[in-house]
Amino acid sequence: MSIRPHLSLLAGLMIVSAPATTFADSAGSLGNVDAVTVYESSSDDYAMANGVLTVREKSGTKRDYKWGGSLCPGRNVSSESIRMLFDALQSTQTIEIVPSYKVGNGATRCLTGFKLSFDRPTAGG
Repeated sequence: MSIRPHLSLLAGLMIVSAPATTFADSAGSLGNVDAVTVYESSSDDYAMANGVLTVREKSGTKRDYKWGGSLCPGRNVSSESIRMLFDALQSTQTIEIVPSYKVGNGATRCLTGFKLSFDRPTAGG
């Protein structure tokens, strides 16, 4: 009797019994909303992403977080959340954001949520 069928069975059992791993959302860096772009279904860009949040991180780096389309399938942002992002855009110096994301296609950061907070000056500053 060959050992090959036993190895195949063992490998199959190891795959089935491996625990399912779920990965938590990653947190982006603290910054301010620098731009919000929303693509409508008639846009040529809509197939790739339904929108883009650009955050200017405290280091000065601009970072994009996309949602929807082929780059971030199933990662959608509600109209209420988009409204909140536009409000934060209007208050760039007083509202800070920490985006939450999952990595999508092409290593794209796909927006899954965000935390908004007031940028309060420190005492004595």
